[in-house]
Amino acid sequence: MLQEAVDAYLATLAERGAGINHHTVAAYRNDLSQFSSFLEQKRQRWHWSEVESEDVQAYLEEMRQVRAYQPTTISRKLAALKTFLRHLKSQGLLERNLLETVQAPRALRTTFPVLSAEQLACLLEQIPPFTPTGMRDLAMVQVLYATGMHLTELVALDVGCFDRLCGSLVYPRSDGRLRECPLTSQAIMALEQYLLRSRPYLARRHPEEPGLFVNHHGRRLTRQGFWLVVRNYALRAGIAELTPCQLRQSLMLLAIKRSSEPQGIQALLEYAHLSRGAGQSKRWGASESDDSLLKRG
Repeated sequence: MLQEAVDAYLATLAERGAGINHHTVAAYRNDLSQFSSFLEQKRQRWHWSEVESEDVQAYLEEMRQVRAYQPTTISRKLAALKTFLRHLKSQGLLERNLLETVQAPRALRTTFPVLSAEQLACLLEQIPPFTPTGMRDLAMVQVLYATGMHLTELVALDVGCFDRLCGSLVYPRSDGRLRECPLTSQAIMALEQYLLRSRPYLARRHPEEPGLFVNHHGRRLTRQGFWLVVRNYALRAGIAELTPCQLRQSLMLLAIKRSSEPQGIQALLEYAHLSRGAGQSKRWGASESDDSLLKRG
């Protein structure tokens, strides 16, 4: 059966450990199980040796036209499918690459919705700067702005990752190598205030907790936990729809606008195509008030 090969592949991913967390495995399970269900229910395929490129193309059209998925979602699902099909080919379950003739959507060419400068300012104004959780949340937003890191990387930071002397964060990447991210003066100040005045109180029940950012129980704050907090601030600011990628992209564009060296920001954020952000930056428009948006703490 199709699902048996999917389960075996996911078990292999989980056993690798390094660089692959349970969220990634869960996302792969959802994407690949959806594809196998499509093959069985609509294409009457029961073994991977029966699957053709036309089946993959039909699945792509199903996602585009019937399910109306966004190009970014389709690209993510095809990326998961690509690695899985490569695995099947290496195991001798497929004779050739089924994605050779499949045309994937060009997700990077699509317009990515971003927050306006006014919306960002309003969101930041909702963070109480003198409460334990407010100091934590402000520090996290400042770090996101300064580094462009993903939320999964942000919540995975340990206290020891913050190098006060160098004013940077040093943390392991998924491939095991260390990455050093310089911080802005506002981010350094926000982190120091959080570590001095907020974290000792939040972590009083579990002072041994290594996580840099902790919840009110004193345990490492999760990605979902932080995002619930941000969503609450967004709703208070009158922002009904907000995603993690939207927040990160908005902060990135603000950093680009304030930088005289966009290519330096590109290297910092490890973006392959800065033109995507540059196009949005032109649409966004420059404002002298942008410089003051994150000068809090």
